[in-house]
Amino acid sequence: MEKAKILSLLVQMVVGLSLFQGFLCARVEITPSVILVLPGHNVTFVCRVAERLQYCRVEIPGEDSKNLNPDIPSSGNVKYYGLGLESGQCGFTINSVSERNNGMIKCTLGIPRESQESVGTMQLIVAKPPQVPVMEVSKGSDNVGVYKIHDTIHASCSVNDGRPAANISWFLDDIPILEDLSMPTIVEIAKENFQSKSQNLTRQLRASDNGKRLRCVAQHPAYPNGQQETSRQLDVVYPPQPLKNPLEQFGYIIGQQGVISITIEANPKPKIEWFVAEQNIKEGNSDSTGRIDAQPIIELEQGRYEVNLRMAAVQKEDTEKEYILAAQNQIGRQEYHVRISTNPEPEGLELGLGSLVGIVVAICILLMAVFLLIFAKTTGRWCFSGPLERQLGESSDTESADGRPKDSKRNLIPIRLSNYFKKEKNMEHMQNKEDEVKIEEVDDPTRVPLDTTLATEQETNKDNKEGVVYAELDLISPGVKAVVKNDNDKTEYAEILYAPKEEDNK
Repeated sequence: MEKAKILSLLVQMVVGLSLFQGFLCARVEITPSVILVLPGHNVTFVCRVAERLQYCRVEIPGEDSKNLNPDIPSSGNVKYYGLGLESGQCGFTINSVSERNNGMIKCTLGIPRESQESVGTMQLIVAKPPQVPVMEVSKGSDNVGVYKIHDTIHASCSVNDGRPAANISWFLDDIPILEDLSMPTIVEIAKENFQSKSQNLTRQLRASDNGKRLRCVAQHPAYPNGQQETSRQLDVVYPPQPLKNPLEQFGYIIGQQGVISITIEANPKPKIEWFVAEQNIKEGNSDSTGRIDAQPIIELEQGRYEVNLRMAAVQKEDTEKEYILAAQNQIGRQEYHVRISTNPEPEGLELGLGSLVGIVVAICILLMAVFLLIFAKTTGRWCFSGPLERQLGESSDTESADGRPKDSKRNLIPIRLSNYFKKEKNMEHMQNKEDEVKIEEVDDPTRVPLDTTLATEQETNKDNKEGVVYAELDLISPGVKAVVKNDNDKTEYAEILYAPKEEDNK
């Protein structure tokens, strides 16, 4: 019982607090709770409960308190909206909203069976266009409005006194700037709910930034076209920019006019001079033969220029020369080396340094893999290695086909005995004599019989006229009866180590 009383008391405290604050979330449903409206437009709100209403009263900034009922004619620019009080709806429409209506709107609902009123609140934001964006840009490294390449520019854009706050976007011409931006800052002025927003930009200038407009664009629904902007053109000075040296140009025809054309970037406009075969040709002049002309520089766009060297008739020795273009302005100087060819321009993929390094590394890895495979194959390592039985089996002879058990054959170790015998002098009847190996049966099964009877050795020839006979003896494991093969099953290995001389044949 005590727990029920405590719970009931807590519920009453929550309900009382909600009523004190003027909003009972569990009872009053508001649609919408916040709305943004342009001045001169109509707006509709609905407060509803799940039971019949006794009355509906609304308080709107800039308007008198209204007791709304579908049976009461509307007065002013506020009128009832909904299905009636019987359905629990307290809705209203504000015609031609003005700035004085901006703020919190409160609807108070009277329910017949309740002594206390139910209250709901909503926010009406009447859009007000902010001021035109204001941009501040730092000066260059020389404390003037001209910047050098790699200078860091600091810019700030502010859009003040808007309702609500405007959105800020940065552009370089028409290209959005998404990096080098700080988080925007919003400052709200309590009076009339005005808001101001600002954002900073920090950017290291490049040659390509020259001549472009740095734009701060503010978007707001109350602007006439939805946005306003402010901009500033960037003047970035830099020396003539380097190109790939030497420059190669193709497709020249012997005997016909040829033009060497180079596009360079510089600001301000550079002065040019050509060097051809120890001759220097200034802009607008010709060489000593009058056949080669340095054409005037052509400005393509802000910071880009086209430079041409015209040859009246290309000769073979022209393809063997090196042409040097020197371009210089107040910031610096740059030289461009050019070679020409009568060959057509090659087609296909041009490999850079990174691609070449990658190809070389891939070839080295492939060669190393091949070397490792050969090494493993030769030495019998890694995947080429086999069990011991396979290695020993390579030395087995035809006698391995006997009927002994496989387990006993694993322990067989071949022993090769060399025997020297005397060669027959008559080559027609010369043949190797067999070494006879006889294995005696041993009564003791635990002892491996090693006693063998070998054929009597013949006298060896002191003049190295001897042959070598290899005999293979299988050691029998204990407990296995020795098998004596007949003469027809014996295997004989013979090797002739010299060729007999004619004297011996005689």
